[in-house]
Amino acid sequence: MTLFRRTLGATLLAGPALRAASAQTGAAPSWPSRPVRMMVGFAPGGFTDIVARAVAEHYASVLGQPFVIESRSGASGTIATNAVAKAAPDGSLLLFGHSTPNAVAAALFSNLPYDPLRDLTPVAQIAVHPHLLVVPADSPFRSVDALIAAAREKPGSVTYSSAGIGSVHHLACATLAQKAGVSLTHVPYRGSAPAMADLLAGRVGMTIDGVSAVAPQIAEGKLRPLAAGTLARIARYPDLPTLQELGYGEIDAMSWVGVFGPPGLPDEIVDRLVAASDSAMRSPGMIKVIADGGSLPAARRGAGFRDFVALEIERYKAVLGDGQITLD
Repeated sequence: MTLFRRTLGATLLAGPALRAASAQTGAAPSWPSRPVRMMVGFAPGGFTDIVARAVAEHYASVLGQPFVIESRSGASGTIATNAVAKAAPDGSLLLFGHSTPNAVAAALFSNLPYDPLRDLTPVAQIAVHPHLLVVPADSPFRSVDALIAAAREKPGSVTYSSAGIGSVHHLACATLAQKAGVSLTHVPYRGSAPAMADLLAGRVGMTIDGVSAVAPQIAEGKLRPLAAGTLARIARYPDLPTLQELGYGEIDAMSWVGVFGPPGLPDEIVDRLVAASDSAMRSPGMIKVIADGGSLPAARRGAGFRDFVALEIERYKAVLGDGQITLD
């Protein structure tokens, strides 16, 4: 009887604690317990948007909740990035980031409303994307030297498009102008897709854009490639010389994309996203999306991704250190 009373007493005393623990568990279900929004800072139809949607689809399939893409273009992707930098770290809002707002902007804008390292949680880099210099198929320029000669003869007469002020396209073209000692006229757009539309229409004369944006147009004879914008030749176009080979210095025009969260995103959420990202990179569908875009899969995760972003920011600061590239 004594043993029965002790057991019963212990059970009764434990009851409130067990109920409280159960209630607490019920109040904090495993993430994600509801749909997740993923911000994209560029217009629909560009490479960033295409890869983001593929990632969101895979995340939804393995994590059991919808991942909804929300496009918020403008200011070279910094509007969307700032929205996530100011969000609560509950996993309800993520960013599919890009090298422009997540690295280049820190080197270009003194009044950036967020710090890419302090105010965001790097989760997973997804792909690295090489760029090349192209002109419309009916352009009179059949070489980079011819294009530069025209710009030298009539300063400002050669125009170039970009996905926005401070974008990788802008920085690459401005660097080319600086190294060639000429003046090129910048025409910024709200993303790669509208910039490409005007290039194809002949309203601008050139750009340095990603393989995914230009490869289909090159294949259809609508664009003419003149040079690889990267330090190494691009595998898809092995016969295309680099700008460095042509004598225009070390220009390394490449962009990258990846998943970020707000500052202080819990490790549990980061770990689940990293696992889902690794799973995505093994998916035939994701492999195809990245390959079709002429990109390479990336494996940097968590702290390793953060270290890479820090190095990218310093690289762009070094490129802009002489102050000769302006935001026009």
